Amino acid sequence: MEFELKIIEFLQAGRTPFFDLAFQVISYIGSAIGIIAVTLLLFVFKRKLCYSFLITYAFVYFVNNFIVKNLVKRVRPFVVSDAILNIGDKVTDFSFPSGHIACAVTIAFFLGYFLFQYFKKSSTRFGIVLCLVIYVGLVAISRMYLGKHYLTDLLAGMLIAGTISIIGLLVMHFYYKKKGLPKK
Repeated sequence: MEFELKIIEFLQAGRTPFFDLAFQVISYIGSAIGIIAVTLLLFVFKRKLCYSFLITYAFVYFVNNFIVKNLVKRVRPFVVSDAILNIGDKVTDFSFPSGHIACAVTIAFFLGYFLFQYFKKSSTRFGIVLCLVIYVGLVAISRMYLGKHYLTDLLAGMLIAGTISIIGLLVMHFYYKKKGLPKK
């Protein structure tokens, strides 16, 4: 855990008002703002995918925030070390796993799935994947920079959300295939 504190201290050593604000905005895009934006996008263009996204995200949120956080009960980095600042909003719940990164990963999986239906060219798909990986990476860095999470919190949130998102997409796919319904 000491090396994880050093990562956060390293990130916070480069603090500026610009980075403080930028990483807070990125963090919000990895949570409520991102959920709202993707929900609206999918509701307009792929309503059934929208419903699957919301159901999947509800499972991710429940497993992440109500089960795992309360089982592990890991305190936030800014509580453990006086060298780490809590930048931005005040959080009082547990650190492990990261809810923001779980949200961002769920968004990335469903947004990627949605975009892959419209863009078939491999170079475009590579660009989509690259953009989504950068998005998730920036949310991850923001959570450490803001002093909210350890690296392992982020990795666990990614694993939980990735696993549940894959299951959600597979269930949706097989449900609509069995019913013979279009995926609109």
